[in-house]
Amino acid sequence: VGLKEFEHISRVVIHPEDPDTVWVAAQGPLWSAGGERGLYKTTDGGETWNRTLVGDDGDDRWTGVTDLVIDPRNPDVLYAATWQRHRTVASYVGGGPNSGIHRSTDGGETWTELTNGLPSSEANANLGKIGLAISPQQPDVLYAAIETNRREGGVWRSADRGASWVKMSDKIAVGTGPHYYQELFACPHNFD
Repeated sequence: VGLKEFEHISRVVIHPEDPDTVWVAAQGPLWSAGGERGLYKTTDGGETWNRTLVGDDGDDRWTGVTDLVIDPRNPDVLYAATWQRHRTVASYVGGGPNSGIHRSTDGGETWTELTNGLPSSEANANLGKIGLAISPQQPDVLYAAIETNRREGGVWRSADRGASWVKMSDKIAVGTGPHYYQELFACPHNFD
C-alpha cells in the first residue's frame, strides 16, 4: 500500500500495541538517485505515509535509512541509521556526511542525530552503512556496526540510549564490503 517508489526496504517495524502504526526504513533505488528514501511512518495501516527522517541537509537523492530499532519498553523511542550512497554502473560511493545514527523520543515524528563518541564526517571518516541493535535485556544499551572509509570501521556500544558511544572492536563485514552485509544482532539470551 502506498509508496510505490520505495524499491528497497531495509526494515519494517510495527508498533507493539497498535498494528496500524508502522515505521519503514527505505533505502530507495540502488542504481539511481531519488525515489522514496528515508524513514516513513503511517498511523492508518498504510493508507497515508509521512516521511519523518532523511539526510541532515534534506538530501533525499542519495540518502536513505538502512536500519531501525525500537525500544521494547517504550515504542516512542526509536533509533535509525541513515546511509548516503551513490551507485551507478561505473562507480560506487558508499558513504557521506548524511550517514549517521538518529534517535526519536516521540514515536518517530522528530529525530536527533547522535554523535558523541562516533566517527564523524568532519574527521574524514566517510561513514558508510550502519547496522543497529538494541539489547533485549537492557534496552539502554545499543550497538552499532559502522563502516568507515570503505571497508574500515568497527562496532560501537552505548550504555546511555545513544548519548555517548565507545568503540569496542575493529571488526566489520568483509568480502564484497559491508555495504551489503552490515547487520548486527544482540543475543536474546545473554547480555552483551
